Amino acid sequence: MDGFSLEAPCGIHCGLCPLHKAGADEQLRANLIERQKLPPEKVPCPGCRAVDGHCPVIREQCATWACAKERGVEFCSDCPDFPCVRLMPCADRAGVLPHNLKIFSLALRKSKGREAWAKAIEEAYGLYFEGRMAIGRGPGRKS
Repeated sequence: MDGFSLEAPCGIHCGLCPLHKAGADEQLRANLIERQKLPPEKVPCPGCRAVDGHCPVIREQCATWACAKERGVEFCSDCPDFPCVRLMPCADRAGVLPHNLKIFSLALRKSKGREAWAKAIEEAYGLYFEGRMAIGRGPGRKS
């Protein structure tokens, strides 16, 4: 599977998602099926593009994915209405979902290109989930 198939239109990197990683980790797969009450055939998830935006977690087609498809854009950042409310950060479950990184991810990919994005986004996820915010500096590693 090529890397592009793991790059969601909204900027989320499906390859870093636990639902995708469950393909190489049977313990993670079992935990996700039990905890999320997902059908076993939905885990692991091959990524949004491979399932036409039918995310196993939301159990329907992702409205953001459908919007990108309808507008004929590969990434939301290619849309004339970018950014829109679908990509807006939200504090609800921010500590466990990567959705607040969408705008950063899309801007990084658009300005630096796919290869630089692919190298930098995993570190960005680490800083988001494991870092500590310093006002004026952004996230840094916890000391």
